Amino acid sequence: MSTCAAVCIVALAGCERRTVPNAQADSSCSFTAADSAALAAAARDTLGKLKAHPQRVTEISSLYSGIAFRTEDVDSTALHNGGSVGFDCAKRVTMVWLDGG
Repeated sequence: MSTCAAVCIVALAGCERRTVPNAQADSSCSFTAADSAALAAAARDTLGKLKAHPQRVTEISSLYSGIAFRTEDVDSTALHNGGSVGFDCAKRVTMVWLDGG
């Protein structure tokens, strides 16, 4: 066995694989369709007021600790003039991101 191969084997053997305990993996929150629709409207309205331009929801992301909604300006000529709002499992706002457009 070459020296390089031996070093690679030792290096790989020393790596630890990060695992998520089953209790954590199963503890993500779930929302009903009505919950998701209400949160999407809240995200759209919040970013619309902050950006001073009507927004539309373009993406929904399920997070470990909640849900996030991505918006863009309704005006199709605007370039990334939106943002993102995240909510936790208790439906509280946890994050607001405004695009620079």
